[in-house]
Amino acid sequence: MTPKPPIPRHGNSIDLDWIRRVLAVRGHLAPPSGIRVEEVGVGSGVMGQVMRCHLDYAESNDSAAPSIIVKLASVNAKNRRLGKRLALYRREYDFYRSLASRIPVSTPRLLYGDFEPKSHRFVLVLEDIRGMAVVDQIAGANPAQAKQAVRALARLHGACWNRVHEPPLSGCYDSNNPRLSPIVQVVYLANLVRTLKHFGDAFSSTTRQLAEAVGLGIVDHMAALAAGPRTFTHGDYRLDNLFFRDDGEDDVTIIDWQVSGLSCGLYDVGYFLAGNLTTPVRRQIEREAVEEYHDIVCRSGATDFPFDECWRLYRQNTLAALLTSVIVCGGLDLDDDRSRRLAEIGLRRSLAAIEDLDAAEFIPAPGRPSRDRRLFTNACRIAYRAYKSYEGV
Repeated sequence: MTPKPPIPRHGNSIDLDWIRRVLAVRGHLAPPSGIRVEEVGVGSGVMGQVMRCHLDYAESNDSAAPSIIVKLASVNAKNRRLGKRLALYRREYDFYRSLASRIPVSTPRLLYGDFEPKSHRFVLVLEDIRGMAVVDQIAGANPAQAKQAVRALARLHGACWNRVHEPPLSGCYDSNNPRLSPIVQVVYLANLVRTLKHFGDAFSSTTRQLAEAVGLGIVDHMAALAAGPRTFTHGDYRLDNLFFRDDGEDDVTIIDWQVSGLSCGLYDVGYFLAGNLTTPVRRQIEREAVEEYHDIVCRSGATDFPFDECWRLYRQNTLAALLTSVIVCGGLDLDDDRSRRLAEIGLRRSLAAIEDLDAAEFIPAPGRPSRDRRLFTNACRIAYRAYKSYEGV
């Protein structure tokens, strides 16, 4: 038996011999005779290396791909540790292995994949996407693009709506696992301090207090979302991960499934509309976009799901979108100007959406928690205040 090719530690180590070996494993493509490797997506993502491999062939072959994409774990040790802690690389590997061919949305075809459970190093070799339009996330989507993206989400969510206990969905990462929520709460509060330190001017006094209140209630917030309708979600549904057809067809190709899992579908909707549109465009089209989303998921099989509940979940999930913005702003090394600008703009847009939609209504009210919960919350509050003082925030 031929040993499988090793997982490269860096995109610079990809060479012709390695490419030939991985393509031969499943017999997808003719063996190339030459290769040129370039890094792509610089500044659009910080959790992985994405390399485009341009391929040459000794003989003309119309079916041979001129290029392929190779995706690896981040070269940044801090980001890589976060990827392991949150199972980001495992999630994407499992998605392409088990689910990609079963969902009604377009995503690149998997040519080869490997995952190392102990280290969480991984590699995906994917078809290269060509002939589709990309939209600058900083500039934001226009109304037509935004609605097109939301319709694709609705098709994905509708096909999996409340079927999360059936295979293969039952084997997917549970984003609302109650064992994870205390960890998320601690991680959020630690990163909120760093976010306030480096992006503090994005907050008003009101949204600063709101962000702190959200952080002390994450366990209850995640429990509330888990109690509602659930589906398979992308988790990082933003313009840098979307490719639009420019021939008039209503289709979107979606990449980067590292944060995918089982959760409330309106998380994807809220995260996309709040962070990927300018605030005026979001205000203009969000109600209509959510109405169209609701119509599609209901026609796809969602039952006992009135629009009022859909709109309520959309508003509630703008708080969940804030969790992601804070963790990105405070928890990752944003080494280049575009990554930093992207994170800040997403944060500002999310905070504006939370205020516009009066999402503070959904911050869990203090109840009568158990003794353990009370001790945990008090410990979080004390640690957060101490860390703020230490960082001078």
